[in-house]
Amino acid sequence: ETSQGRETKHLELYAQTALLRATDVHTWYPIRTGLFNKVTGHVKAVNGVSLELFPGETLGVVGESGCGKSTLGRSILGLESIRSGSISYKGQEVDKMESQTKKEMMREVQMIFQDPYSSLNPRMSVGEAILEPMTVHSILNSRSERKSEVLRLLEKVGLDASAFDRAPHEFSGGQRQRIGIARALSLEPRLLVCDEIVSALDVSVQAQIL
Repeated sequence: ETSQGRETKHLELYAQTALLRATDVHTWYPIRTGLFNKVTGHVKAVNGVSLELFPGETLGVVGESGCGKSTLGRSILGLESIRSGSISYKGQEVDKMESQTKKEMMREVQMIFQDPYSSLNPRMSVGEAILEPMTVHSILNSRSERKSEVLRLLEKVGLDASAFDRAPHEFSGGQRQRIGIARALSLEPRLLVCDEIVSALDVSVQAQIL
């Protein structure tokens, strides 16, 4: 690709309205000490982060271990409450959304976690774990249609159809990460938040997943 072609793509990309905008986001955790659990300080996990993400863009957040990357991702999804600043999705502040709008965002913004096993219910088969959010968000019209889509997604991420009825503990770390990716894709998201999704895997498996 020529530099002129890349420049044209960038101009088209940034001419759009931002899909996600974080403005001066702070996510702090209180430090409590003493008999009365008094707040004596704060862990500043995210401390003044701003970013914009546009449709079709891939944005990497780089930093050393423990610097707050995961907390930022969880804050974007509303899994962590921010202390100050704002996070907007499609022009609406996340913490001020009405319930129906928030539900739509929860379908459109999906997170793939660093540890795929902890995000899978060990009592639920792989197929049911992918089907469940599709049912909650009324993706497709029937269970049979959803199951067909799950089988297609399993194949897409390199797993056999037999995985549908098996339990998460029967799979390797790399395979479980593929299951997590399939589940995230099942909701046809507009935005994927990937939390170091290959850092716990062997280098050869990392390449396959990427």
